[in-house]
Order: sequence, then C-alpha cells, then structure tokens
Amino acid sequence: MLKQRLITSAILFCLAGVVLFALPPLWFSIACWLLCLIAIYELATMYKFNLAEVILLLLGNTAIVVAINQINYDFSQIIRIVSVTVWCFIVPLVLIFTPKRFSKAAITLFSIGLFIPAYYSLVVIHALLGSGQLINIMAIAWVADSGAYFVGKAFGKRKLAPKISPGKSIEGAAGGILLVIAYLLALKFFNVASYLNNYRMAIKFALILTVVSVIGDLFESWLKRVAQVKDSGNILPGHGGVFDRIDSLIAVLSIGFALIWVA
Repeated sequence: MLKQRLITSAILFCLAGVVLFALPPLWFSIACWLLCLIAIYELATMYKFNLAEVILLLLGNTAIVVAINQINYDFSQIIRIVSVTVWCFIVPLVLIFTPKRFSKAAITLFSIGLFIPAYYSLVVIHALLGSGQLINIMAIAWVADSGAYFVGKAFGKRKLAPKISPGKSIEGAAGGILLVIAYLLALKFFNVASYLNNYRMAIKFALILTVVSVIGDLFESWLKRVAQVKDSGNILPGHGGVFDRIDSLIAVLSIGFALIWVA
C-alpha cells in the first residue's frame, strides 16, 4: 500500500508540475476543470446518480463555467460571496447538525457551490499572481494536513469531531494551525508571498485558512459517511478518489481568493 501511494504521489507531482508550469492558460483552465469534473463525478456516484443524472450534472456545471468564461463580466465578487456563504455558513451548519441523508438536489447544489468557486479561484490566482504564488497558497492545505496528521499521531488524545471523523484530534488541529502560521511567517520573512502585506496578515491567513482546511476535510468525511463509502473513488491507487485528495484544497483556494482580494 505504501509503495502504491508513493508511486501515485510521484506521478501526480510530475503531472501537477506540467499543468502549472508548462500549459498555456487555456489548457491550464481545461485541465483544472477536468479535475473538478472527476471529483463531481465521484460525488454523484457516491449518491447513486444514474447515468443520465450524472451526465446532466457534469454538463450543467460545465455550462456554468463556460458562461462565466465567455460573459464579459468580472464574477470575482459573486464568487467571493458564494465561497464565504458555502464554507463559513452552509458547510459548518451541516457539520453541526450532521444530517443523515442528502437529496440529489442538495448534492447538485453542493457540486456547484464547492467546485465552481474553487475552479474560478484557481484560474484567476494563476493568471494574476502566477504559478509560484498559486503553489504557495495551495501548500497551505498540504501543510495544515501534514501538521494535523503528525501532531495528532504523536500527541492526539481529545477527538475533534468523533461523530464525523474519529481519527482527527484537537491537538492535531492545533498542530496544523501552528505549522501553517510558521509556514506563512516564513513566506513573509523571505518575501515570497506577494499577497501577504505584513506579519499580522500572515497570521490571519494562517488561522482562517487552516480552520477552513479542516472544515473541508470534515465535510467530505461526512458526505462519505452519509453515503456509506470509504473513499470517494479509486482512480488514484493508494489514495482513493480525486475528491479525497482535494477536499481541503478547494476550501483553501476559495476562501484564500476571497481573503486576498478583500485584503
């Protein structure tokens, strides 16, 4: 299993490098949306959408993305409002009340609210700030996950959300926050994060985006628990599905975009 995970990780790392640094903007956008479509397909499959419903869901989301790209209008403010509404209000309420079922209509709305803002944020940050800045924003999710995993494994005793994800601990979450604070302070110190104007902003970003990262992870865990599946899919040997790998990332990108442009 470990060997499989390492091989998959190496392949994904190489593919990510090509997408981020070698593809022209149009193909970068297409590649990012294809990744989102795979995750949406996994979400629909988890909730037993039939073939016609899956096709309609994928086409409907794609139509929205095409419209956003083609209409001569800056959707940034709308995307920020949707992102904040979804990740700071709707998703936390779901995690508080933990509904035992989700209708297909709810899953359809989730697919729109989760993936389209993340895709838009990804493409706009890449276009305006460049691949390097995009990577160090994306890395916030990875640093938070790594800090939570290793600190939780070493010191975790108190469960963060035992009903949703028994493996996560309060100590792990605190470790993730501290590691992200250190990471963003280091980026600011070496002046490699153009979106961080000062150290206070670095700490604010760390606190908000680490919490959002945890929320994204917990939300996908609850979606899987309700659907009674272990992984969102099996397209990535040793890692599960695409949605499993980007659950925290889509939250960080969406709220990170909102923070950067508000700041």
